[in-house]
Amino acid sequence: MWGPPIPARKGAVCAAVWLWVAIAASGQSRGEAEIALQGAYLGGTSQNLLDTSGVSAQFREWLPGLGYLSGSLEGYGSQNRLQVGENYAELLSVPWRGVRWTVTGGDFRVPGALVESPFYNLVNPEIAARGFAVRVATPEAEYMVFAGGETLSAGPRVAYRLRAPQTILGFSAVRRIKGLRIGARFQQFSSSPDAVRENPVYFPVGGIFGLARTAALQLAYSPMSRLKLYGEVSRPAADKQPSLTSMVAGMAWESERLTVRANWARQGTLYFPLAGLYAGDRQGPFAEARFRPWKGLEVFGSASQYRNNLEGSAEVVSLRSASTSAGLTLALPWKFAATGQVSTIRFSSAAPGAEAAVSHNRQVSATLSRNLGRHALHLNWRDLALDGTPARQRQRSTELEDLFHFRRFFVGGAARLQQATGSERRNSIYFRGSAQANLGRWSVYANAEVGNDLANRTLFATNTYTTSVAGVAVRLRRGWNLQTEAFRNRLNMAINRQSIFAMEASGTPVTAAAGLVSQWSLYIRLSKQLRWGGGLPDENADQYIAQQAPLTGSVEGRVMVRRAEGMQPAAGIPVSLDQGRSVVTDAAGLYLFEEVPIGAHDVALSAELPADYDPGEPSQARVMVQSRRRARTDFEVLPLASIDGQVDGPVGIALDGILIRMAPGGRYTTTDADGHYRFYNVREGDFDFEIDPGTLPENTVLATDARRAATVRWGVQAEIASFSLAKQSAEKPIRRVLVRE
Repeated sequence: MWGPPIPARKGAVCAAVWLWVAIAASGQSRGEAEIALQGAYLGGTSQNLLDTSGVSAQFREWLPGLGYLSGSLEGYGSQNRLQVGENYAELLSVPWRGVRWTVTGGDFRVPGALVESPFYNLVNPEIAARGFAVRVATPEAEYMVFAGGETLSAGPRVAYRLRAPQTILGFSAVRRIKGLRIGARFQQFSSSPDAVRENPVYFPVGGIFGLARTAALQLAYSPMSRLKLYGEVSRPAADKQPSLTSMVAGMAWESERLTVRANWARQGTLYFPLAGLYAGDRQGPFAEARFRPWKGLEVFGSASQYRNNLEGSAEVVSLRSASTSAGLTLALPWKFAATGQVSTIRFSSAAPGAEAAVSHNRQVSATLSRNLGRHALHLNWRDLALDGTPARQRQRSTELEDLFHFRRFFVGGAARLQQATGSERRNSIYFRGSAQANLGRWSVYANAEVGNDLANRTLFATNTYTTSVAGVAVRLRRGWNLQTEAFRNRLNMAINRQSIFAMEASGTPVTAAAGLVSQWSLYIRLSKQLRWGGGLPDENADQYIAQQAPLTGSVEGRVMVRRAEGMQPAAGIPVSLDQGRSVVTDAAGLYLFEEVPIGAHDVALSAELPADYDPGEPSQARVMVQSRRRARTDFEVLPLASIDGQVDGPVGIALDGILIRMAPGGRYTTTDADGHYRFYNVREGDFDFEIDPGTLPENTVLATDARRAATVRWGVQAEIASFSLAKQSAEKPIRRVLVRE
């Protein structure tokens, strides 16, 4: 019988008690909670059963006059041991002495970056620890102090936290001055000698230490809206370890046509010495660029060159890499889209006291896609050349994919042919499929993958594998929700007949089946939603706090109508904030959200647009709101119009049911009893309207051309595409009679 082990059940009791105390202490104000029973099980032919099951509870509550209280308690049993997940209590944005205080006890997280970085090639790992954190925020600055023991995530599907052999404490300060953000931080990482000796896997080679301290300074400056400058310097100090000052410098230019990012980094082993995570120990430049000369064409490229072991340790493997990448995205005629890319990487690895092993690798890929009705077709091709030891290899693959959607149903499938050449030649075929259905309270999905290693006669065996995933989510009554997912993977290896013949001829008995490996997993989650005091509104915590005790900024922008003649302001367009608040644009197309809580928010064109508009791309954006400042994001809408037509005919002829087709687009409609027809929600453009001769009334013919052209413009009465019918004359045959005189 499924159920949480004894330690987890004790955790469930503690969670319920904690939740009840929080509600009682608040005087039954306003809040909501979720309690869930969940379990994950993993087994197979080559491993023992792994099970993790237990209870989790989270709650959020507004305490009038104090702040926003949230908490979590998770207790699980795994292999007859108690494991705990995210356990914390947090009082968020408490107003006191003119600033906001956030106090967290238990599990907390600290972002690795003090200021926003415009680069994607730099890693700033997040600190996760168990202890306490205090944050003080003003509109211009933020200060934070924290201390605790580091934790790492573990467990399949049901995640719990493992205590890492490291204690962390630190202090940080961030200051905002117009376009400049400056952040400073001091951190200390410490581990006992026994913990270091017993857990060397958590520490990088050549970077094992008992105590390390780092002081870092980061800044981000935007002298203009499109230009961003970034700089960072960090100085570590550790016992019996070399101290290398780490530095990062770079710039980013982002405009509608051109995007350029470039940086140079030097990061030592102790740049960010977080146990169990690897960051730093590299030096070199990086650059990337994207250029859009005109609509429908984008050219991009990047290059980097890195090396490690900056301290020159005799224990560390020396690595060097030089990579380049270039490609383009192109919009082709007939609504085709193509993408092509070429990437190269030169990589060398040298173990201490050994010669370097060098490899030259190149990848060429191309994608061709087109939407065809409800289908989304993709053709992918890739050629990968690996030139290294012990031999040169080459891999090619071609994949065809189709995604089909119909109302609440989604179905997809793909087939990929792969070929690998090197010391031997291999061909393989790979299939995958997916399906999803959203039926009211039910959501069902399934994925399947099937592969076959079609080896030639020089190979020993043929491998076949299947992977399948199926899941169901259902909203039950009275706030209950059920989610379950099952996974299975099977690998079957069979010896080729040629190998069987050769082995049996030498006197070695063998069977065709060489091995079967099977792995499966099951995930179940049953949750209950609770609300008291009317519950909390749909806004997130920051929004609700800002409404009760505002520290806010604003979001503004403009919505324009993209017409054939050019851009025009769009009035009366609804815009939503975080899928909650909504405003409409004025006559100039402007919208404004005031008293928006500081932080990240989603702004989007409302799903309930006026009937004569379609949303443009993109239809939503994520903005960062700062206190007493305005964040801006603009949108576009596409105008829709309607066009009428008429089919005329002789008196007494029934004119209903005549089929009219519109091109391009493939839409069609039929006439009414008066011969009138109309197409709704038509975007601006030039169209052809064609009457289907097979639907004409009996004994009638077209008196005009079967195809008419019309131009559709928003707000302009389109020329009526009219057709005329005539009666088909029934001529009697003429008989000639010759009379002989």
